[in-house]
Amino acid sequence: MEKKRNRKPNWTEEQGLLLAQLVNEHKGMLGGKFGPTVTSQGKRRAWDTISQTINASFPLVVRTGDDCEKRWYVLQSKAKDEIAAHKRESSLTGGGPPAKRLSQVVNTVFQVLGHSEVSVTGLPTGIDTSMMQALEVQQ
Repeated sequence: MEKKRNRKPNWTEEQGLLLAQLVNEHKGMLGGKFGPTVTSQGKRRAWDTISQTINASFPLVVRTGDDCEKRWYVLQSKAKDEIAAHKRESSLTGGGPPAKRLSQVVNTVFQVLGHSEVSVTGLPTGIDTSMMQALEVQQ
């Protein structure tokens, strides 16, 4: 007879939002490069601290530091996909409905990652080649 794996309940949006806020508070340790002040033990302690805070706020489901770390990477991936889709929808022409608003969790993840990690805007020093062509035609 096979043993059934007991699954934990899915993460709620409130838990995901709290996770993103806690990662933002610890992003110096979690996002930093390894060195004298940032160690793997330090990162593990930060994830454990985050899991303890989440468990204190939502006591019905016990999450481990590994659970929180895995969920953070899932949140990052989903947020990047949602931001890219939002960017595509926002730049479409036509009279369709406006693009959906980004969720609060995605906005928080975007703030944690910063603009450099998520490709949402063009290059700040980029040149619009269509404008250059229009100027050449006028001359």
